[in-house]
Amino acid sequence: MVELIDASENFNTLWDIYLEAFPKVEQRSKEGIISLMDTPNFYFEGIYVEKKCCGLVCYRELGDFIFIEYLAMHANSRGSGAGSAFLHYFIEKYKGEKIILEVEHPVEDIQKRRVGFYERKGFHYNDKIFMAPQTIEGGQALPLNFMSYPLLLETQEYEQVKKLLLDKVYNED
Repeated sequence: MVELIDASENFNTLWDIYLEAFPKVEQRSKEGIISLMDTPNFYFEGIYVEKKCCGLVCYRELGDFIFIEYLAMHANSRGSGAGSAFLHYFIEKYKGEKIILEVEHPVEDIQKRRVGFYERKGFHYNDKIFMAPQTIEGGQALPLNFMSYPLLLETQEYEQVKKLLLDKVYNED
């Protein structure tokens, strides 16, 4: 059984998973995440499978779609099926909604495996590169690709998603 539990219940454990899972250039500051937790439609939650904390998800309900900003499984839970169980749960939770997430362009083996994992769960790889603005002071823009569920984004949809993310997630015009 999968449950999502607000990060305020177990923030330090989730923060450790976050720091381990994401390179510094993709992270937000601790203060940045904490301040976002008070934002409507922003969720930073622990992923619990069979009452055990297996990972974290940070996502936003943006009206037109659900945006998964961060998804990470604890190192001890990778390969256990917990990530698959979570995605199945999340897709059911937002049945009928478009779900978007970002991935690194699949060059390295780990990146290719990550894209393959999401594709096996029904996500579609959108091959246009999105330059995600920096999320930390002194950071740099990152070339990322969108993955979308349940369908591949058409050109107009892609541009709408990009515009909304730049405005609502990255605070850029």
